Amino acid sequence: MGADNQAHVRLQTLLNVAAAHPRSEDESLVRSKRAKISGRPVQAERRPKVRASTADESEGLDELQAAGSDDDTEEDSDAFHVHFNAEGKELQGIDTNDLHWARAEPIAMAGGLSASIIRAERHRQYETSARRIWNAFKSKSGSIALEQRRLVDLVGRYIDFWDANLMLEQHEAMRSVLAMHTMSHVARTRQRILKNNERLAKAAAAARESDNDDELPELRDQGFTRPKVLVLVPFRNSAKSWVQKWIQVSACEQVEQKSRFLSEFSLPPNAVDKLSDPKFANQYAEDHRKTFSGNIDDNFKMGVKLTRKTLKLYSAFFDSDLIIASPLGLRLMIEKERYVYSDLSSEFDYLSSIECLVVDQMDVMLMQNWDHVKFVMDCINTIPKQAHDTDFSRVMPWYLDDQAKNLRQTVLLSSFDAPEFRSLFQGLRNVAGKIRTTRTYAAEDATMASVIPGVRQTFQKFECANAQGEADARFSAFTTKLLPHLERSAVSATHTMIVIPSYFDFVRIEDYFRKQENNSYATLSEYSSNKEVSRARQGFFSGKKALLLVTERFHFYRRYTIRGARTVIFYGLPDHANYYPELINATLSQRAEDEEILDPAEISVQVLYNKYDLLRLERVVGTKQARLMVTEARPTWRFT
Repeated sequence: MGADNQAHVRLQTLLNVAAAHPRSEDESLVRSKRAKISGRPVQAERRPKVRASTADESEGLDELQAAGSDDDTEEDSDAFHVHFNAEGKELQGIDTNDLHWARAEPIAMAGGLSASIIRAERHRQYETSARRIWNAFKSKSGSIALEQRRLVDLVGRYIDFWDANLMLEQHEAMRSVLAMHTMSHVARTRQRILKNNERLAKAAAAARESDNDDELPELRDQGFTRPKVLVLVPFRNSAKSWVQKWIQVSACEQVEQKSRFLSEFSLPPNAVDKLSDPKFANQYAEDHRKTFSGNIDDNFKMGVKLTRKTLKLYSAFFDSDLIIASPLGLRLMIEKERYVYSDLSSEFDYLSSIECLVVDQMDVMLMQNWDHVKFVMDCINTIPKQAHDTDFSRVMPWYLDDQAKNLRQTVLLSSFDAPEFRSLFQGLRNVAGKIRTTRTYAAEDATMASVIPGVRQTFQKFECANAQGEADARFSAFTTKLLPHLERSAVSATHTMIVIPSYFDFVRIEDYFRKQENNSYATLSEYSSNKEVSRARQGFFSGKKALLLVTERFHFYRRYTIRGARTVIFYGLPDHANYYPELINATLSQRAEDEEILDPAEISVQVLYNKYDLLRLERVVGTKQARLMVTEARPTWRFT
């Protein structure tokens, strides 16, 4: 807190200095008056909740509210100006240190999903898109689906939104809407600044004629730095999709460095993408093809600058309006600058004024390294350590009061729910409210329904006092209960595959087996080389290796069909529920016609779970069944 207060005092000093001694390039516009930083305490209060639109009402949203023109000044009816106004009206009457969220209310969402609205402040219709961007979006999209219209209206009101059940077929449509929304936000931001520049120029000219500086307007329309939008994606192929959509909706006549962008974010020349080749594509699941087709480099970052007629790619971050990056790429850049310029401590100041954040494909980032996401989140909307040529006379007061995080909109996208995602969502502090989708899994929709009938599946529950001790309790249940039982069986003692979701648990289990005598095992992890993978698969299939340890991330990245198992142990259920039937059914697959055909009854599946596995469990067995399995005292559940 002491460091934050010092930074705040330093900014007040910089503000007064900047106001008293404006830069030479500003003198031609206006000699600004000194500004005050308001820090008065406010009281928390419950504010009215939004009334969700019904399906019939949404059907009528054929023409969503859009700003009347690029010169539209009706700020009281514009969601952008209402949420990001200089006075910070959305923050008034709220103690941001003690936010009280209203009770969640269910609302109807597209695709048969429901959603929980946690809190929302607005109950009237607002203009949600800049006309120029909206028209470009319509012309490129053709007919706009109802789901897209609903989403435009929702995110256009600057409410935080988490789609926790994003389907493959909906992903590109979702990106198109969000690309339009983020570009619209940038266009409105730049429009407001340019209009105020003109107003200041006219006022300065009038002041020179009348020799009266008191008539100069005080206009607050900026943050500390220029970047306003940050989009996090896992791979270059996803970034390519986003930037191409920005190009489409920007309505710019020129795009600078487009050829360089296409070269660096596509596959290299002469490279073969098997996932796009019909001869090989059918060997992989659709979600794998969608995720890994194209350039899957995960270390990148790029700035994008919007001008009246040009979209400039590869702009310097402090000159950019939008930044798109992978969590890894951004973290490596920040840590490199921290190492090189440690005396400045300003390595991520360009993230200080982010107003729209999109985290796309969180499910993929979970398979990379979630710590990178948390690292980047901690860097956003912090008070900068350096001035960076900021015109403090035009910085909005709520930026100076360190309130930007309470107005920033965050949009999260994932194909499933997970504790890591919930933790991120619960930490969002946007006073406009937040909405997340929810889903109830019927028994026929659960992935267990895809397991070949006849396979014996046993779920064994172990007790765990708290989440902190969950890893130790799981290891104890595996080594003292499950494993000794399997070793007593002649069948289970060999041809056993153990699937381990966490790499840390994988290391722990491998270390355990390494210390045991007469244990013949092989391992497959995301770090295994092609040679190691081939040796492990062959050794396990032939029976030379009795056990095979496999991480979920290995299956995520490689998606191999692993054969030879008679017993499959899930040390924990995978986050990707479709991996459960894939790994089980692979044991019954046939590569050649003369191979022995196994009876499903010969395959045994053992699953360890506890009450903290509810989110994973409901995707596998169904919501109703999962709740029974975690609440009832019964320790063992069997299915065939």
